[in-house]
Amino acid sequence: MTADIDEMRATLGELAAMAAQCDRAEREILARALERIDVVQAQLAHEHAGSIQHADLVEERGVLLQVIARARQTLNAG
Repeated sequence: MTADIDEMRATLGELAAMAAQCDRAEREILARALERIDVVQAQLAHEHAGSIQHADLVEERGVLLQVIARARQTLNAG
C-alpha cells in the first residue's frame, strides 16, 4: 500500500515539474510572439499595401495574433 502511495507521489511530483516547464515554455512563446509582432507592425507601416511582402506580413501578423491569444489563454487557465 505504501509503495502505491509513494509511486503516486513521485508521479504527481513529475507532473508538477512538467507543468512548470510547460508554463515557462508558454511564457517564452508569448514573449517572442509579442516581440515579433512589434517588428511586423513596424514593417507593415512602411510596406506598400499591394506588395507581396505586405501580404506576407499581414498573414504573419494573423498567425502571431493567434499564437498570442492561445498562449494568454493557456497561461490564464493554469
